Amino acid sequence: MTWTLSLPLLLLLNGCCCMARDVPMSAPYFTTDGNTYKAQVGNSIQLLCQVENLGESNIIWKESNRIITAGTMIIRKDSRLHLENGYNLRIDNLKESDSGEYVCEIETYGSPIHQTSQLEILVPPSVQPLPQDGKFVVRKGSTITLECEAKGNPPPKITWQRANNVLPSGDKFVDGNSVVIQEVSRHHSGIYICSADNEVGNPARAEIDLKVLYQPEIEVQQEWLPTGEGIEAEVSCNIHAEPVPEVKWYKDTMLLDPTNNRHMETYGNRYVLLLKNVRETDFGNYSCMADNSLGRSRGSIEVSGRPHAAKIITPRLGSFKDQYNLTWTVNSFLPIEEYRILYRVNSPHYGNDAYQFASTKTGRSSPGFYNNKQPIEWTNIIPTIDNPQPSSQYRNRFTYTGNFVFYGLTPSTEYEVIIQSRNKEGWSDASDIFRFSTRDRDYNPLELASHDQQGFFSSASTITTVLSSILMTSLAISILA
Repeated sequence: MTWTLSLPLLLLLNGCCCMARDVPMSAPYFTTDGNTYKAQVGNSIQLLCQVENLGESNIIWKESNRIITAGTMIIRKDSRLHLENGYNLRIDNLKESDSGEYVCEIETYGSPIHQTSQLEILVPPSVQPLPQDGKFVVRKGSTITLECEAKGNPPPKITWQRANNVLPSGDKFVDGNSVVIQEVSRHHSGIYICSADNEVGNPARAEIDLKVLYQPEIEVQQEWLPTGEGIEAEVSCNIHAEPVPEVKWYKDTMLLDPTNNRHMETYGNRYVLLLKNVRETDFGNYSCMADNSLGRSRGSIEVSGRPHAAKIITPRLGSFKDQYNLTWTVNSFLPIEEYRILYRVNSPHYGNDAYQFASTKTGRSSPGFYNNKQPIEWTNIIPTIDNPQPSSQYRNRFTYTGNFVFYGLTPSTEYEVIIQSRNKEGWSDASDIFRFSTRDRDYNPLELASHDQQGFFSSASTITTVLSSILMTSLAISILA
């Protein structure tokens, strides 16, 4: 049989035969997927590219449209680049510049096929202060911003702290690129630390040394120092200043120079004037004047023979239910001429308002104030002094000891006591409020208070036996010898 084919059919068959010769039986395909890779700078990374049915096709690696490899040949001139396990791309000693998009492409019939991977380089944090030398100098009263600049990938978080102190906000740590300090004072001086952390490698840190410039600020104190040769008076000025000041000493308006009995010493920011073997002629107003490039300040204090505030040395819990033996010491350059004792039952309604009672007599702040409803009443005792001599217990000819017994107190009750002392130079400041308590019963019933000591009968009790004893005893105070 003879077949006759038309021309269109011949052309169609001829085309099919040609296509069968040019197209492979199975096209290549990827067995791996594009991925996002993360690796730390300096490390190595392998980017996967696995292919099946590669046949006569070729694999090309590209980055930023620049060819890295073609087949098994490394095209880019970089010794850190390698092909391993087929066509996986390994990059050693990673750099920040290696970050980017990497394309594994199969050159095959028709359009090429490809898979894309992202490479992110992780960079440990670094941080530097602004200014870079870490030195920040500012005048008192300014508003400043401390800043640090951090780098790394991912972007680091900056945390602030202060060496050996809290931050001006009162916090120990604060997050942020900067710290703002308003109305800078000398208390803000110090080392501020900014730490940068992005959980890659170790945190980085930098320091800013803040120095505040200000005129001198002075705190003045005075102490008596008993010695074997007499009594010394120490006047000290704690002077804070930046720059360091020049300091001069004055008595009233007279500039002082060092002598055998007048020493001038410096211990850091503490400036000391020491008056040896003090006499009454040494009493007066002493001052230190500090001067630097930002200003001048002066601090003064009176050196006088007035007694120091009394210190009560007896236990807070007495031995008896209705009496209490009170003992105190007073440092005084001159003999004590008078004591004043105030006491009352303690009440939670009193608060801390106990310092006004003797201001009219002494001209100084002393106990006694009022609550919202009525005045708080103190019982005032002015005992006599039998022996106005320093206690032989203290061999400094400077410390006096007093003793007083309260009778007729209420059992299981807390009392408050304040003591003032006077010599010919005037009244001392009031002592701190001392609180003592009576027992619910006598600690030792066989121990009775000695009646050769002076005492005071409290109106809070009317025990007849104690009252008759007190009426037979004059109200006085005994200075212990």
